[in-house]
Amino acid sequence: MNKTLSPLEREAIMLTLRQQFIQEELTQGELPKLLRKKVLGFSQQRYVLLAGISRRTLSDIEQDKGNTILTTLNRAFKPFGLRTGLLPRQPAASAANPDPAMHCARRAP
Repeated sequence: MNKTLSPLEREAIMLTLRQQFIQEELTQGELPKLLRKKVLGFSQQRYVLLAGISRRTLSDIEQDKGNTILTTLNRAFKPFGLRTGLLPRQPAASAANPDPAMHCARRAP
């Protein structure tokens, strides 16, 4: 990464990307790719060591290649107008983000 980002800069990028994802301006694969690049500045090879997944798996995720389980879950929730979403692992991150869309399953269009 060329420039070290402050925690506030990282958080701003994460919030912007998450909002773009919620508004369906980014795909499920584009989001982790941009987070990896813009927030961490990591290559795929460096990121897979951190995440503990294979490079092939990361590549498939970032290219929106089918994840059967996630696709199946989204189909199951679709009649309710919902789809799977991401929640922060730390409760403090939840409290700091009043965005209700990030605290429950994401509404499908």
